[in-house]
Amino acid sequence: MADEPAPETADPLRRIGTLAALAVLLGFVVQGLVLGAKLSFGSSVPAAAFAVDLAAGVAWSAVVCLGASIGVSAFRAKAALAGLVAALFAPLGVAAAKAANQTLSAAIGLSAKPAALPLIALAGLKAVEYAVLGFVLATLVQRGVQRLPPYAATGLTVGLVFGGAALALRLSAALATAPEIAALAVNEIVFPIGCAAVVYVGQAMGRAG
Repeated sequence: MADEPAPETADPLRRIGTLAALAVLLGFVVQGLVLGAKLSFGSSVPAAAFAVDLAAGVAWSAVVCLGASIGVSAFRAKAALAGLVAALFAPLGVAAAKAANQTLSAAIGLSAKPAALPLIALAGLKAVEYAVLGFVLATLVQRGVQRLPPYAATGLTVGLVFGGAALALRLSAALATAPEIAALAVNEIVFPIGCAAVVYVGQAMGRAG
């Protein structure tokens, strides 16, 4: 019979697995809300297009949110390093989302949508956004904050600031229709809140462990 993992090994692995599952679930939830926002503004969303967006959204969420959670957990005493780890995972998340979009689009014969923003600009903006998010969340952990509202408020504030910047970039390029603005608002505000909540759950699991 195979040896069971030692508790000190099994617990971190169980924690990472739980956080990964929550990050994937967050991707599904956010994309469902994005779909609702588009439909509420009269946009038609074909099933194939939604499947592509869903794959990209889940890939983004799984990479970025799990990365931020790991960064905060590993460097809770060094907020700057936690922010750096989150910043490094953000471009990886952008690349994963792009790859998922292109792969599924090719598989189902759907023309890939042109990027709303240049990939480098988007990756740079997300890197800064999640560096800030990771830094502030790690600072909350340093201070021993154990309530969810400060974490959620951090996600909301970061989402409002950087979501506003993303919207400004789209408006300056005349790329935003009403359904797209609604979808962008949901995505840019809800996701950082959800990601902050996942980080909070990771910290709660660590304390319980």
